[in-house]
Amino acid sequence: MEHSAHESDVRADFARAIQSAMAEAAREGSTRPTLQKIAHASQGGDRPSISTSAISAWKTGQRVPSSWSVLESFLSALEKAASLPRGKFDRRSWERLYTKAQREPVASEHPGVAMFLVRDADPLELKVHRARTTADGNALPVYIPRDIDSAVRDALSRMGDDGGVILLTGPSTAGKTRCAYEAMTATLPDHSLIVPHHVTDLPNAVSEAVRAAKTGTPCVLWLNDMEQYLGPEGLALNDIRALRAARTVVLGTMRSRIRNDLPSHELVRLAEEFEVGRLWSSKELERAREQLRARRDERLRLALDQADDFGIAETLATGPQLWRELRSASVVNGNPRGAALVWAAIDLALAGLTDPLPVELLKELHEQYLPGRNKQLISPEPFDTALSWATSPRDAVTRLLIPEEEGLRPFDYLLDAHLRDRGPSPELIPDEIWEVALAQGSRKHQRFGIALAAHANDRMDIGRRALLPLAETGDVDTFRALGLLYERSDAQEAIRWLQRAIDAGDVLSLRLMGNLHFRAQDRQTASEWYRQAAEAGDEVSESYYNYPGVDRRAVPDELAPPPAPENEADEEADWDEDRDYGPTARTLKVLGAACDILADYSYDTLEEIGDRPVDLGDNYAFTFSDLPVLTWRQNSHWRRRMTRCFDDLADDIRAGKWPRPTCTGEEMALHIAVDHASSMVIDDSELVTSLIEGLPAHHDDWDWDLCLDVLLEDTDVLFLYEPWSQGIEDSDHHLNQFMGIANLEAEDWFKPFYKETARDPERGFRR
Repeated sequence: MEHSAHESDVRADFARAIQSAMAEAAREGSTRPTLQKIAHASQGGDRPSISTSAISAWKTGQRVPSSWSVLESFLSALEKAASLPRGKFDRRSWERLYTKAQREPVASEHPGVAMFLVRDADPLELKVHRARTTADGNALPVYIPRDIDSAVRDALSRMGDDGGVILLTGPSTAGKTRCAYEAMTATLPDHSLIVPHHVTDLPNAVSEAVRAAKTGTPCVLWLNDMEQYLGPEGLALNDIRALRAARTVVLGTMRSRIRNDLPSHELVRLAEEFEVGRLWSSKELERAREQLRARRDERLRLALDQADDFGIAETLATGPQLWRELRSASVVNGNPRGAALVWAAIDLALAGLTDPLPVELLKELHEQYLPGRNKQLISPEPFDTALSWATSPRDAVTRLLIPEEEGLRPFDYLLDAHLRDRGPSPELIPDEIWEVALAQGSRKHQRFGIALAAHANDRMDIGRRALLPLAETGDVDTFRALGLLYERSDAQEAIRWLQRAIDAGDVLSLRLMGNLHFRAQDRQTASEWYRQAAEAGDEVSESYYNYPGVDRRAVPDELAPPPAPENEADEEADWDEDRDYGPTARTLKVLGAACDILADYSYDTLEEIGDRPVDLGDNYAFTFSDLPVLTWRQNSHWRRRMTRCFDDLADDIRAGKWPRPTCTGEEMALHIAVDHASSMVIDDSELVTSLIEGLPAHHDDWDWDLCLDVLLEDTDVLFLYEPWSQGIEDSDHHLNQFMGIANLEAEDWFKPFYKETARDPERGFRR
């Protein structure tokens, strides 16, 4: 994959234009526009402020402004600093020049990293699966829109300026890579695309993203089959932080079976995930039929004919046909030796050797995959014939064994199909193959691949053998991984390895140590580890200490509720079924005021931050930073809907109703409102006194626990703050399934719990 920058140095032209404009302003203006004066003139008002260092970088060609609004602010400030009339510098010509400069690709400085404009990307080079090639040489059918396209493209558009992580998951040949490619080219065509050739090239790819950011070039880091970039030699926490600081969009794909077995990783935790289904929906199938009616394509017709059993994308890639051919090849007059080569490659790949496999290794191992005791009874074909059969493309599409670099790898569809038939288990992969994998996998990423495969197949003995040699070299990633592996069988050994990782400065292991103690029901020790993790900058642990609750401090005397009547002291004896049991009038009044205040704060904050991500550090934004980590990168539309939850609860109270949440967003809003209201009673007694004037006092005033008990069906949403339960929002998570949890994914927060209590979807927004 080779691309180079355009020959014309448009960025140099832009730098010369900046120099020329400043010189012209100095000549024609009544005051000399120094860098300090220009920077000062840009401050205040609605436009972005400009620093002197930024202007210097533009003048020297080191970078270009991050947006047109920044450049326009500079031009206005330059005119003001030089006392020139507004509009002296023609905005249209400057915008044209800026657009050209921004689109100028930055050439990669590393041979293992390709870098070019997104709009110049070739889908086949990005590993989009081929279909059967037509007579005119077309190997890629017209793209049929998928149901998730709009959501993926919205996410890419939202992250285009500020960066973020998007992960498309699904079975092999479900269409993940094509969906990601189409979304990227449609929404970010002028971004620079960074494609590392191998996991070992990833550090250089991160460096390229950081270098591009310094020049004002927005980038997309393409990580097809993202799992290979997450282990050792892959993305470390510092790399992720560097990518976030560089505002790089990370766009990746991952097969579902790997995603489900993948241990906790920071990049995946940060990702906005989208599932690409193997079988197509009725709407997707109808779009495919419309395309077929508009333009006849025999490949699509055949795929539609089999749509009840297979996905369109997998049929276009000939996955089912290859699987059937492989399973029927081990017969007399068939291709038993060729099939044996493929089965050996499949088992080695499932054992964690995902790099291309040497032909000599497959030749050495394949004999044991020939059926029967007397291998010659089925008359296996010659080795050269077998190899040719396994590596020959069917219909010019793909092959059972794909030549790559100096070796071969099995078509990934075959791995998923084999696991659909048998499923992972300790017996899935022969012991001899595990031994070969351990002997062949000498590199760090290979050892981790074997350990991950062993974990998926419940072979912890193999996982430990894969990782212990790396631990002997003092590798921090290995210490952490061994801590996770030992947690199931030996808690003390898990603690020992995690402590070694912590001693080496690993922040994530601080949280994992807390999780380990939490699962051992030692909450006090777990909390101490979470505190240390939060202080070290772990965002999940930081969020844990932002957990909404009830303010337990003493209520001021002037607001203290009256004592309960003596005849109500024994609740069981004096219980009256007709008596109202719930929040009092004063409690509801203050709760409603808290909701109004929180809504106003949120609307004000939203005007400032828009789609920008938040955190608990420099990007803190009340109230959105007080929500769980999984919401911190949501867009402005999502945030407006969250803000409306406060308004809806306040409107319920004004209407004389109890504010019973109708969706997850409202549940979270109620928790935050109770937290805020309980503090208001203690810290702002003057305001509360004015709010409750004329309302009768009651001994249950400020009983916030009662308020939550009565108004909420459960408190599942608070699991999202707990470090030990990260991932519980995923419907495939074991705790999610065990507890029957629903609607915790951020995109599901506003789905009504029940149709009969759903709010009017056309009700709009107050602001």
